Amino acid sequence: MKRLGLYIHIPFCQKKCNYCDFYSLTCINRLSEYICAISKQIENDSPLYKDYEIDTVFIGGGTPSLVLPKDFNSLVNSIKNNLNLTQGCEFSLEANPGTLTKEKLIAYKNAGVNRLSMGLQSTNENELKMLGRIHTLDDFEESFRLARECGFDNISVDLMYSLPNQTKKDFIKSLKDVISYNPEHISSYLLKIEKNTYFGKIENSLSLPDDDEQYNTYILMCELLEKNGYMQYEISNFAKKGYESNHNKRYWLSEEYVGIGPSAHSYFNGKRYSYKSNLEEYLSELSQAGTVKKIYEAENDEFEAQITKSDEYLMLKLRLSDGINQNEYFSRFGEELLEKYPKLKSYVSLGYMKLKDNSYSFTPKGFFVSNYILTDILSFGQNS
Repeated sequence: MKRLGLYIHIPFCQKKCNYCDFYSLTCINRLSEYICAISKQIENDSPLYKDYEIDTVFIGGGTPSLVLPKDFNSLVNSIKNNLNLTQGCEFSLEANPGTLTKEKLIAYKNAGVNRLSMGLQSTNENELKMLGRIHTLDDFEESFRLARECGFDNISVDLMYSLPNQTKKDFIKSLKDVISYNPEHISSYLLKIEKNTYFGKIENSLSLPDDDEQYNTYILMCELLEKNGYMQYEISNFAKKGYESNHNKRYWLSEEYVGIGPSAHSYFNGKRYSYKSNLEEYLSELSQAGTVKKIYEAENDEFEAQITKSDEYLMLKLRLSDGINQNEYFSRFGEELLEKYPKLKSYVSLGYMKLKDNSYSFTPKGFFVSNYILTDILSFGQNS
Protein backbone atom coordinates (compact mmCIF):
# COMPACT_ATOMS: atom_id res chain seq x y z
CA MET A 1 0.00 0.00 0.00
CA LYS A 2 1.00 3.61 -0.53
CA ARG A 3 2.15 5.62 2.49
CA LEU A 4 0.60 8.84 3.80
CA GLY A 5 1.22 11.30 6.62
CA LEU A 6 -1.56 12.83 8.72
CA TYR A 7 -1.41 16.30 10.26
CA ILE A 8 -4.12 17.52 12.64
CA HIS A 9 -4.27 21.19 13.57
CA ILE A 10 -5.51 22.16 17.04
CA PRO A 11 -5.99 25.96 16.66
CA PHE A 12 -6.39 26.85 20.33
CA CYS A 13 -4.03 28.53 22.81
CA GLN A 14 -4.38 29.89 26.32
CA LYS A 15 -2.60 33.01 25.11
CA LYS A 16 -1.22 34.15 21.77
CA CYS A 17 2.58 34.46 21.83
CA ASN A 18 4.01 37.80 20.75
CA TYR A 19 5.79 36.34 17.71
CA CYS A 20 3.25 33.77 16.53
CA ASP A 21 1.69 34.03 13.07
CA PHE A 22 0.04 30.58 13.06
CA TYR A 23 -3.73 30.42 13.03
CA SER A 24 -4.89 30.01 16.63
CA LEU A 25 -7.65 31.23 18.94
CA THR A 26 -8.03 31.58 22.70
CA CYS A 27 -11.65 30.30 22.96
CA ILE A 28 -10.51 27.03 24.53
CA ASN A 29 -14.04 26.34 25.83
CA ARG A 30 -14.79 25.14 22.28
CA LEU A 31 -12.12 22.44 22.25
CA SER A 32 -14.49 19.52 22.87
CA GLU A 33 -16.82 20.73 20.12
CA TYR A 34 -13.86 21.01 17.76
CA ILE A 35 -12.52 17.53 18.54
CA CYS A 36 -15.96 16.05 17.78
CA ALA A 37 -16.05 17.93 14.45
CA ILE A 38 -12.62 16.88 13.18
CA SER A 39 -13.22 13.31 14.34
CA LYS A 40 -16.31 13.35 12.14
CA GLN A 41 -14.30 14.72 9.20
CA ILE A 42 -11.75 11.92 9.60
CA GLU A 43 -14.60 9.41 9.47
CA ASN A 44 -16.27 11.08 6.47
CA ASP A 45 -13.03 11.42 4.49
CA SER A 46 -11.63 7.97 5.31
CA PRO A 47 -12.78 6.36 2.00
CA LEU A 48 -10.35 8.70 0.21
CA TYR A 49 -7.46 7.06 2.05
CA LYS A 50 -8.50 3.41 1.94
CA ASP A 51 -5.55 2.51 -0.31
CA TYR A 52 -3.03 4.19 2.00
CA GLU A 53 -1.20 3.32 5.19
CA ILE A 54 -0.57 6.18 7.63
CA ASP A 55 3.04 5.98 8.77
CA THR A 56 3.31 9.39 10.49
CA VAL A 57 0.80 11.34 12.57
CA PHE A 58 1.55 14.85 13.80
CA ILE A 59 -0.86 16.76 16.05
CA GLY A 60 0.21 20.40 16.06
CA GLY A 61 -1.14 23.83 16.85
CA GLY A 62 -1.87 26.00 18.56
CA THR A 63 -1.47 24.06 21.75
CA PRO A 64 -2.59 20.43 21.38
CA SER A 65 -1.66 19.71 25.00
CA LEU A 66 -4.71 21.77 26.05
CA VAL A 67 -6.92 18.88 24.90
CA LEU A 68 -8.32 16.93 27.85
CA PRO A 69 -7.52 13.19 28.02
CA LYS A 70 -11.11 12.09 27.27
CA ASP A 71 -11.25 14.26 24.14
CA PHE A 72 -7.76 13.19 23.10
CA ASN A 73 -8.73 9.54 23.39
CA SER A 74 -11.85 10.23 21.33
CA LEU A 75 -9.75 11.80 18.57
CA VAL A 76 -7.20 8.99 18.54
CA ASN A 77 -9.95 6.37 18.46
CA SER A 78 -11.40 8.10 15.40
CA ILE A 79 -7.99 7.99 13.71
CA LYS A 80 -7.39 4.32 14.54
CA ASN A 81 -10.94 3.19 13.68
CA ASN A 82 -11.06 4.89 10.29
CA LEU A 83 -7.48 4.89 8.96
CA ASN A 84 -4.80 2.25 8.41
CA LEU A 85 -1.91 3.02 10.75
CA THR A 86 1.34 1.16 10.21
CA GLN A 87 2.99 -0.85 12.94
CA GLY A 88 5.44 1.54 14.59
CA CYS A 89 3.78 4.65 13.12
CA GLU A 90 5.61 7.81 14.26
CA PHE A 91 2.99 9.64 16.35
CA SER A 92 4.06 13.16 17.35
CA LEU A 93 2.34 15.66 19.61
CA GLU A 94 3.28 19.30 20.17
CA ALA A 95 3.15 20.21 23.87
CA ASN A 96 3.44 23.45 25.80
CA PRO A 97 5.21 23.00 29.16
CA GLY A 98 2.66 25.29 30.82
CA THR A 99 -0.20 22.91 30.01
CA LEU A 100 1.22 19.43 30.69
CA THR A 101 0.26 17.19 33.62
CA LYS A 102 1.15 13.62 34.49
CA GLU A 103 -2.44 12.59 33.78
CA LYS A 104 -2.24 14.01 30.26
CA LEU A 105 1.16 12.47 29.55
CA ILE A 106 -0.05 9.02 30.63
CA ALA A 107 -3.12 9.44 28.39
CA TYR A 108 -0.96 10.45 25.42
CA LYS A 109 1.39 7.51 25.97
CA ASN A 110 -1.45 5.01 26.32
CA ALA A 111 -3.11 6.40 23.18
CA GLY A 112 0.02 5.69 21.11
CA VAL A 113 1.90 8.99 21.08
CA ASN A 114 5.59 8.09 20.86
CA ARG A 115 7.18 11.47 20.15
CA LEU A 116 6.77 14.78 22.00
CA SER A 117 7.73 18.18 20.62
CA MET A 118 8.08 20.61 23.52
CA GLY A 119 8.03 24.36 22.87
CA LEU A 120 10.59 25.80 25.27
CA GLN A 121 12.03 28.66 23.09
CA SER A 122 14.47 29.92 25.77
CA THR A 123 15.83 29.05 29.23
CA ASN A 124 16.03 32.74 30.12
CA GLU A 125 13.02 33.80 32.22
CA ASN A 126 13.11 37.40 30.93
CA GLU A 127 13.13 36.16 27.34
CA LEU A 128 10.19 33.83 28.02
CA LYS A 129 8.16 36.77 29.36
CA MET A 130 9.19 38.97 26.46
CA LEU A 131 8.06 36.27 23.99
CA GLY A 132 4.70 36.01 25.75
CA ARG A 133 5.17 32.37 26.77
CA ILE A 134 2.89 31.12 29.56
CA HIS A 135 5.48 28.81 31.14
CA THR A 136 8.60 29.25 33.23
CA LEU A 137 11.84 27.29 33.03
CA ASP A 138 10.73 25.36 36.13
CA ASP A 139 7.53 24.39 34.28
CA PHE A 140 9.59 23.05 31.39
CA GLU A 141 11.96 21.11 33.64
CA GLU A 142 9.04 19.52 35.48
CA SER A 143 7.25 18.67 32.22
CA PHE A 144 10.41 17.17 30.74
CA ARG A 145 11.00 15.11 33.90
CA LEU A 146 7.41 13.85 33.90
CA ALA A 147 7.60 12.95 30.22
CA ARG A 148 10.67 10.81 30.85
CA GLU A 149 9.00 9.27 33.89
CA CYS A 150 5.98 8.37 31.74
CA GLY A 151 8.19 6.56 29.24
CA PHE A 152 8.74 9.11 26.45
CA ASP A 153 12.13 8.32 24.94
CA ASN A 154 11.80 10.54 21.85
CA ILE A 155 11.50 14.20 22.83
CA SER A 156 12.20 17.26 20.71
CA VAL A 157 12.79 20.71 22.20
CA ASP A 158 12.18 23.99 20.34
CA LEU A 159 14.45 27.02 20.70
CA MET A 160 14.48 30.46 19.09
CA TYR A 161 17.46 32.71 18.47
CA SER A 162 18.11 36.34 17.49
CA LEU A 163 15.44 37.55 19.88
CA PRO A 164 15.06 41.24 20.80
CA ASN A 165 17.99 42.32 23.01
CA GLN A 166 19.42 38.80 22.89
CA THR A 167 23.19 38.45 22.53
CA LYS A 168 25.01 35.49 21.04
CA LYS A 169 26.17 34.63 24.57
CA ASP A 170 22.56 34.64 25.82
CA PHE A 171 21.43 32.19 23.16
CA ILE A 172 24.40 29.84 23.55
CA LYS A 173 23.60 29.67 27.29
CA SER A 174 20.04 28.53 26.41
CA LEU A 175 21.37 26.05 23.86
CA LYS A 176 23.84 24.53 26.33
CA ASP A 177 21.04 24.27 28.90
CA VAL A 178 18.87 22.36 26.43
CA ILE A 179 21.72 20.05 25.46
CA SER A 180 22.17 19.25 29.15
CA TYR A 181 18.60 17.88 29.29
CA ASN A 182 19.66 15.37 26.62
CA PRO A 183 16.61 15.44 24.30
CA GLU A 184 16.73 13.30 21.18
CA HIS A 185 15.95 16.20 18.83
CA ILE A 186 16.41 19.98 18.86
CA SER A 187 14.69 22.47 16.55
CA SER A 188 16.21 25.94 16.59
CA TYR A 189 14.57 28.73 14.64
CA LEU A 190 15.59 32.26 13.75
CA LEU A 191 12.96 34.71 14.99
CA LYS A 192 11.13 36.16 12.02
CA ILE A 193 9.01 39.24 12.64
CA GLU A 194 5.63 38.67 11.01
CA LYS A 195 3.35 41.58 10.19
CA ASN A 196 0.20 40.23 11.85
CA THR A 197 1.74 39.68 15.28
CA TYR A 198 2.33 41.81 18.37
CA PHE A 199 6.04 41.98 17.50
CA GLY A 200 5.07 43.03 13.98
CA LYS A 201 3.12 45.97 15.35
CA ILE A 202 6.03 47.20 17.47
CA GLU A 203 8.88 46.12 15.16
CA ASN A 204 10.40 49.60 14.94
CA SER A 205 10.90 49.63 18.71
CA LEU A 206 12.56 46.20 18.88
CA SER A 207 16.32 45.93 19.24
CA LEU A 208 17.19 42.97 17.03
CA PRO A 209 20.62 41.45 16.29
CA ASP A 210 22.05 42.49 12.92
CA ASP A 211 22.74 40.07 10.06
CA ASP A 212 26.35 39.45 11.10
CA GLU A 213 25.32 38.63 14.67
CA GLN A 214 22.58 36.29 13.40
CA TYR A 215 25.03 34.53 11.09
CA ASN A 216 27.70 34.12 13.78
CA THR A 217 25.10 32.74 16.20
CA TYR A 218 23.82 30.27 13.60
CA ILE A 219 27.28 28.94 12.72
CA LEU A 220 28.26 28.57 16.39
CA MET A 221 24.94 26.81 17.06
CA CYS A 222 25.55 24.29 14.27
CA GLU A 223 29.08 23.59 15.49
CA LEU A 224 28.01 23.18 19.13
CA LEU A 225 25.15 20.83 18.28
CA GLU A 226 27.32 18.66 16.04
CA LYS A 227 29.98 18.48 18.76
CA ASN A 228 27.30 17.15 21.13
CA GLY A 229 25.98 14.49 18.77
CA TYR A 230 23.12 16.36 17.11
CA MET A 231 23.43 16.07 13.34
CA GLN A 232 21.85 18.76 11.19
CA TYR A 233 19.41 17.17 8.76
CA GLU A 234 17.44 20.29 7.81
CA ILE A 235 17.95 24.06 8.01
CA SER A 236 16.61 24.35 11.56
CA ASN A 237 16.52 20.74 12.77
CA PHE A 238 19.13 18.64 14.54
CA ALA A 239 18.84 15.10 15.86
CA LYS A 240 20.72 12.26 17.42
CA LYS A 241 21.19 9.36 15.03
CA GLY A 242 17.86 7.73 14.19
CA TYR A 243 15.71 10.46 15.74
CA GLU A 244 14.98 12.72 12.77
CA SER A 245 11.31 13.72 12.46
CA ASN A 246 9.95 11.40 9.77
CA HIS A 247 6.78 13.45 9.49
CA ASN A 248 8.59 16.72 8.85
CA LYS A 249 10.98 15.04 6.43
CA ARG A 250 8.08 13.91 4.26
CA TYR A 251 7.25 17.57 3.54
CA TRP A 252 10.74 18.14 2.16
CA LEU A 253 10.86 14.80 0.32
CA SER A 254 7.64 15.67 -1.56
CA GLU A 255 5.82 12.74 0.00
CA GLU A 256 2.06 12.82 0.43
CA TYR A 257 0.27 14.03 3.56
CA VAL A 258 -3.19 15.27 4.49
CA GLY A 259 -4.04 18.01 6.96
CA ILE A 260 -7.21 18.27 9.04
CA GLY A 261 -8.45 21.54 10.57
CA PRO A 262 -8.70 25.23 9.62
CA SER A 263 -5.46 26.49 7.97
CA ALA A 264 -4.12 22.91 7.61
CA HIS A 265 -2.28 22.11 4.37
CA SER A 266 -2.21 18.90 2.33
CA TYR A 267 -0.32 17.36 -0.58
CA PHE A 268 -2.48 14.56 -1.92
CA ASN A 269 -2.97 13.04 -5.38
CA GLY A 270 -0.38 15.42 -6.79
CA LYS A 271 -2.19 18.56 -5.64
CA ARG A 272 -1.53 20.99 -2.81
CA TYR A 273 -4.47 22.49 -0.97
CA SER A 274 -5.42 23.97 2.37
CA TYR A 275 -8.48 24.94 4.38
CA LYS A 276 -9.47 28.52 5.13
CA SER A 277 -8.13 29.93 8.41
CA ASN A 278 -11.58 30.43 9.89
CA LEU A 279 -12.95 28.19 12.63
CA GLU A 280 -16.59 29.26 12.25
CA GLU A 281 -16.67 28.64 8.50
CA TYR A 282 -14.83 25.36 8.91
CA LEU A 283 -17.28 24.03 11.48
CA SER A 284 -20.29 25.35 9.58
CA GLU A 285 -19.27 23.69 6.29
CA LEU A 286 -18.46 20.45 8.07
CA SER A 287 -21.81 20.46 9.85
CA GLN A 288 -23.87 21.26 6.74
CA ALA A 289 -22.02 19.35 4.02
CA GLY A 290 -19.98 16.78 5.92
CA THR A 291 -16.84 18.10 4.25
CA VAL A 292 -14.89 21.36 3.91
CA LYS A 293 -14.07 23.35 0.76
CA LYS A 294 -10.46 22.97 -0.32
CA ILE A 295 -8.33 25.93 -1.47
CA TYR A 296 -5.96 24.76 -4.21
CA GLU A 297 -2.72 26.70 -3.90
CA ALA A 298 -1.66 26.84 -7.54
CA GLU A 299 -4.96 28.52 -8.36
CA ASN A 300 -4.90 31.03 -5.54
CA ASP A 301 -1.25 31.91 -4.99
CA GLU A 302 0.69 33.92 -7.54
CA PHE A 303 4.04 32.42 -6.53
CA GLU A 304 2.73 28.84 -6.50
CA ALA A 305 1.32 29.38 -9.98
CA GLN A 306 4.77 30.37 -11.30
CA ILE A 307 6.92 27.52 -10.02
CA THR A 308 7.16 24.18 -11.78
CA LYS A 309 7.15 20.73 -10.18
CA SER A 310 10.91 20.56 -10.62
CA ASP A 311 11.34 23.98 -8.98
CA GLU A 312 9.28 22.82 -6.03
CA TYR A 313 11.27 19.58 -5.79
CA LEU A 314 14.56 21.49 -5.77
CA MET A 315 13.36 23.95 -3.11
CA LEU A 316 12.15 21.22 -0.79
CA LYS A 317 15.10 18.85 -1.24
CA LEU A 318 17.62 21.61 -0.60
CA ARG A 319 16.07 22.20 2.82
CA LEU A 320 17.63 18.88 3.81
CA SER A 321 21.32 18.43 4.54
CA ASP A 322 21.38 15.49 2.09
CA GLY A 323 20.41 17.91 -0.67
CA ILE A 324 19.35 16.96 -4.18
CA ASN A 325 20.80 13.98 -6.03
CA GLN A 326 21.44 14.42 -9.76
CA ASN A 327 20.48 10.84 -10.68
CA GLU A 328 17.23 11.00 -8.70
CA TYR A 329 16.39 14.31 -10.32
CA PHE A 330 16.97 12.86 -13.81
CA SER A 331 14.84 9.78 -13.03
CA ARG A 332 12.03 11.99 -11.81
CA PHE A 333 12.04 14.72 -14.48
CA GLY A 334 13.99 13.31 -17.44
CA GLU A 335 16.47 16.18 -17.63
CA GLU A 336 19.90 16.93 -16.24
CA LEU A 337 19.91 18.93 -13.02
CA LEU A 338 22.68 21.31 -14.12
CA GLU A 339 21.03 21.96 -17.47
CA LYS A 340 17.95 23.22 -15.66
CA TYR A 341 19.77 24.91 -12.79
CA PRO A 342 23.31 25.80 -13.94
CA LYS A 343 23.87 28.27 -11.09
CA LEU A 344 24.19 25.41 -8.60
CA LYS A 345 27.79 24.95 -9.70
CA SER A 346 28.79 28.54 -9.01
CA TYR A 347 27.58 28.34 -5.41
CA VAL A 348 29.86 25.34 -4.84
CA SER A 349 32.89 27.38 -5.85
CA LEU A 350 31.73 30.17 -3.52
CA GLY A 351 31.49 27.79 -0.55
CA TYR A 352 27.73 28.06 -0.06
CA MET A 353 27.07 24.58 -1.45
CA LYS A 354 28.95 21.33 -1.73
CA LEU A 355 28.90 18.43 -4.19
CA LYS A 356 29.19 15.02 -2.57
CA ASP A 357 28.09 11.58 -3.81
CA ASN A 358 26.53 13.23 -6.88
CA SER A 359 24.32 15.43 -4.66
CA TYR A 360 24.25 19.20 -4.26
CA SER A 361 23.57 20.47 -0.75
CA PHE A 362 24.02 23.61 1.32
CA THR A 363 26.93 24.18 3.65
CA PRO A 364 26.03 25.77 7.03
CA LYS A 365 26.74 29.26 5.71
CA GLY A 366 24.70 28.43 2.61
CA PHE A 367 21.75 27.32 4.76
CA PHE A 368 21.79 30.69 6.48
CA VAL A 369 21.23 32.57 3.20
CA SER A 370 19.36 29.77 1.43
CA ASN A 371 16.30 31.86 0.58
CA TYR A 372 18.43 34.31 -1.38
CA ILE A 373 20.35 31.52 -3.13
CA LEU A 374 17.20 29.62 -4.09
CA THR A 375 15.65 32.78 -5.53
CA ASP A 376 18.77 33.24 -7.67
CA ILE A 377 19.03 29.58 -8.72
CA LEU A 378 15.36 29.24 -9.59
CA SER A 379 14.55 32.61 -11.11
CA PHE A 380 11.03 31.07 -11.11
CA GLY A 381 12.17 28.30 -13.47
CA GLN A 382 13.72 30.67 -16.02
CA ASN A 383 17.41 29.97 -15.55
CA SER A 384 19.85 31.04 -18.19
